[in-house]
Amino acid sequence: MTTTKQELYNTIDLIPDSIAKELLNYADYLTSKYIEETMPDELIIKDNADLKKKLSERIEKIERGKAKMLTIDEAFEEIDSL
Repeated sequence: MTTTKQELYNTIDLIPDSIAKELLNYADYLTSKYIEETMPDELIIKDNADLKKKLSERIEKIERGKAKMLTIDEAFEEIDSL
């Protein structure tokens, strides 16, 4: 364990559970932001309009033979491999 992580652990060990839960929520938030910033744009759905746009683009690519249809499992395997 790094010194920074040890310091964080020691601090968390001293604070009440209610504050520790808030810190955990914040850590989850930071993790999701990091993942969002490092993930390719085509995998991030910003809103309903963005989802419709990306689905339409994918369908057009499939119809033109530029992409293949994936099952849900195949799609998640592709995402996991990134």
